[in-house]
Amino acid sequence: MMALLVYSIKSALVLTLLYLPYTLMLRQESFFRMNRITLLTILMLALVLPMVDIPSLATPTQPVVYEMQQRIMLMTQEAESQWGQDTLCHGMSQSILTPMCLLALVYIIGICLALCIRLWQLFRIGQIIRGGCLWTDKSGEATIYCHIDDVAPFSWMRSIVISESDYKPFGCEILLHEKAHILSLHSMDILFLTLVEAVQWWNPIAYLLGRSLRDVHEYQADDYVLHQGISLHNYQELLVKKALANTSYAFANNFNHSLIKKRIYMMNHPKSNPWLRSKVLYILPATLVVLTAFATPKLNEKVGEIVEKVEKATEMPQPSPQPEQQPESITISDVTNMQSAEPKEELAVEEEATDTLSSEDYVNDVYRNEYINLTQPPEFPGGMSALRAFVQLHVAQALENDASVAGKRAYVQFRIKKNGTIDNIGLVRGDREAYHEAIKIVEQMPQWIPARRYGDLADAHFVLTIDFNND
Repeated sequence: MMALLVYSIKSALVLTLLYLPYTLMLRQESFFRMNRITLLTILMLALVLPMVDIPSLATPTQPVVYEMQQRIMLMTQEAESQWGQDTLCHGMSQSILTPMCLLALVYIIGICLALCIRLWQLFRIGQIIRGGCLWTDKSGEATIYCHIDDVAPFSWMRSIVISESDYKPFGCEILLHEKAHILSLHSMDILFLTLVEAVQWWNPIAYLLGRSLRDVHEYQADDYVLHQGISLHNYQELLVKKALANTSYAFANNFNHSLIKKRIYMMNHPKSNPWLRSKVLYILPATLVVLTAFATPKLNEKVGEIVEKVEKATEMPQPSPQPEQQPESITISDVTNMQSAEPKEELAVEEEATDTLSSEDYVNDVYRNEYINLTQPPEFPGGMSALRAFVQLHVAQALENDASVAGKRAYVQFRIKKNGTIDNIGLVRGDREAYHEAIKIVEQMPQWIPARRYGDLADAHFVLTIDFNND
């Protein structure tokens, strides 16, 4: 459930980032077909991009990318703090639900309700199309259902519904309009939109995009009618007359679509300059920004850890009692180290550690007390690849100066202050000779990008494993 919830949040970010520029640049243009394709592309990208991960695109220093990462990281960290170490959502014997468990359940229930409502609307449309029908007629790709009741005209798939009172005076205009919907396969767009709205039922941007898509459908149908030789004045007069009629078939394409003023405006609006079509290219950099944000290793690892923890917590307990175990912990080395520390490996070193804690316990303690509250961990200029290159370069120099440290290892802990400088360098575990060389390496480091806690600069500790070898 949590994996689906995280996916939905990512999908909402994509939908928002891609749709808002559309409202500013393309909504008022008369490129009806292109606008329809653009909106459908946004819907498709909102479903697909959250599942795409291209690590080579990760550039966390970009401002827009950084902002997106922080929002997702904040969400996942809050989720972890809500779940804690003892989740009460997993056993049938437990009666208390954690806030995050309730949120996930509400989200799933919302999806089910949204789909049920749409299925009920489809069922009702089927009933209305055939119920009270006076006569039917096959007209090209469509089947016309003429009703004796005063039903508002609409179309769905290959069916057109019209009342006898509308058919006699306005049949030509209305049927042309509804046939345009059928020929353009607008009903398929609505089904696709339904899928996205079900996943994004809590997101108002999804409904705004849906309204824009339905508006474009009507603009296309109106344009089709006018190109068939129907008088612009007579057609607009018909729209005004039918605007007062209400319809309950919002799921289908209907002639009495709301916002008649906008439709009339678009009919009278001069054709947009073809060169303005190039504005649609905004989707390319926007998509790149999204892919870059989702490609950040630290972000993906953090989200994956939270989801894995929640999934484990929601498993049914084993029937046989198990001895109490320490909860799985995440070390800083998993998130920020140059390479994974291996605290369980026996090292033939002279250990005169400055603390009685093992390196694993110390790192876990730092993570629990600091990193759980950070919205942005400290970062070496240029990222982890730059840190790795820096350490390897100075390790090679250290081996040239002192060959006795070859093959030895030191776990070095230091503090990165709010201004990015380093102090409080100490040995967590390792060889004393290697430790002295490790101190020299750390002291030569450039100023770091400091950590942040909810937007404010914050001190943070960092544990670095340095292996003195020739690799």
